[in-house]
Amino acid sequence: MTPIRSRVVAADIWSQIIPRRARSFVDACRNTCAALAVAASVLCGLACHRTGATTGATEPGSTTAPRPAVIGAQEGERRFLRGGAAPLLLKIDPVNTGSRRMVLGSSDLPPGDVIGAHRHLQEDEIIIILRGTAQVRLGTQDYVASAGGTVFIPQGTCVTLTNIGTDTLTNVFIFSSPGFEEVLRSVSTKPGEAPKLLTPAQRAAAFHRGHAEASPNDC
Repeated sequence: MTPIRSRVVAADIWSQIIPRRARSFVDACRNTCAALAVAASVLCGLACHRTGATTGATEPGSTTAPRPAVIGAQEGERRFLRGGAAPLLLKIDPVNTGSRRMVLGSSDLPPGDVIGAHRHLQEDEIIIILRGTAQVRLGTQDYVASAGGTVFIPQGTCVTLTNIGTDTLTNVFIFSSPGFEEVLRSVSTKPGEAPKLLTPAQRAAAFHRGHAEASPNDC
């Protein structure tokens, strides 16, 4: 074969090999890009799920879209604890304002009455004393909180609160996420309803649904 003929044959061979390799490379790039797109979509979905950023996402128990609200001192979902002796107002929660991130309400506790030992397993709580004087046990430490005082109860902390004054103890409570408001609904009544008499098992089940423990053994 002459040198010129050899160069022509070689050129023909490479003209067939290079396009095939180029096509294989392009196909491989396309497959890789498709796989990366799927992976990115999955990761984005997981991130949105964890942060609640998915469009239209709602928390369990939420019945309305979150909306701004100005709520008066005597406004809210009125309920009664302890056979009607302890009024309760649920103001901000998934049901009343569509809140997905916090719960706020107020309650009155008669002189000498006690909110028994319990702990919140998933939420921090803040109690602001508006009127009266309370003895608050946090873990094994006792404190006194009077009007204007604030009590911070981190997640997992045992808490007991007693009205040690001669006046009604009025307070505002705030939870860092929804849950315990359903316990309050379970153990309270609406205006005009007969008092609830829960068995210890029913009470424990209600607290469990609200991410809490009633009367823990180590409190």
